[in-house]
Amino acid sequence: MPTVSCPSCGRVLEVDDAYRDWTVRCPHCATEFVPAQVAPAPFESAPRDDRDRRDRRDDDYEDDYDRPQRRSRRSDPDRDEWERQEATRLAYGPGTWLEVCGWLGGLLLAGGAVLRLLVAAAQANNPNPPPGETEGMIIGGVMSGLLALPYTIVMVVGGRKMRALSSYGWAMTASVVGIASFVLFCCVCICSFVPVGFGIWGVVTLNNPVVLRAFRRPRDYPRQWND
Repeated sequence: MPTVSCPSCGRVLEVDDAYRDWTVRCPHCATEFVPAQVAPAPFESAPRDDRDRRDRRDDDYEDDYDRPQRRSRRSDPDRDEWERQEATRLAYGPGTWLEVCGWLGGLLLAGGAVLRLLVAAAQANNPNPPPGETEGMIIGGVMSGLLALPYTIVMVVGGRKMRALSSYGWAMTASVVGIASFVLFCCVCICSFVPVGFGIWGVVTLNNPVVLRAFRRPRDYPRQWND
């Protein structure tokens, strides 16, 4: 159906060919005109009101109430500082305990490896060792030794990164490894279930909106934080 532009408000109107020589009334501004005497409306990809709103600059608005609201909130230095300090306070506890568990867990895993290998060596000198016990002690010692270093690195580095709010990935990895420590409970270290609670604490803290925003905020923020 042919379209024309209202000579008064500029709205695009559809007019049937049978009424092009008639006097019609614009339904938006009530202006009467003859469609045959008006130029056809050009193709428009968006309504006129939307184009006019986009073309207006911020200086054209009289006050903040007339200016369209943007989705991103303005940066408030005082609020950002409070959120940073609150996030540091929330992350300090789980980050510290994850680091402590990393050091203690690494020592226990390494000590367990040495102990199992010594027991296996002593059983090797026994003329009648229990069947399969020596091999089990060797396998357990090797597993414990291999897990000691990476476990310590992940837990210690992740705990420190959590306290510093510097790496969300390291902090979450340390928390997940802390929760997964219960797997070691049955095979290499009897105390490996201890970090589970601290890992859950870390995951809950890292999902806190204040902590999330603190991790995402650039490190070179112009304010100096009181850590």
